[in-house]
Amino acid sequence: MLKDTTDITETREILLAILSNSGTLAGISLALVGIMNIKPENTRLDTFTDDLYIFSALGFVIVCYLVFFAMRLLHSSRISRLVKIIDVLFLGSLTMLVVAGFLTVYTFV
Repeated sequence: MLKDTTDITETREILLAILSNSGTLAGISLALVGIMNIKPENTRLDTFTDDLYIFSALGFVIVCYLVFFAMRLLHSSRISRLVKIIDVLFLGSLTMLVVAGFLTVYTFV
């Protein structure tokens, strides 16, 4: 979301987009854990990369739950705080996913 919006309709649309993207990215993260385990030899870097993928997937799943609850609280005064938590968790999970992606490319090259 990254911007303060007082329009409930705009907030709802942004939350729905975050919900859709979080679900997709959680699935991708879990699939990448499986792909990382195809290689016969596992190094410490591979294990660290697996952990990053798993934690990013967990973060995206938590974002999905928080968005669901935020949708129920749209008319509440607590929605702005919950939206900021969702933003931070989504961006943190996305950052972990990107870092893990770079580490995956590094280990396969």
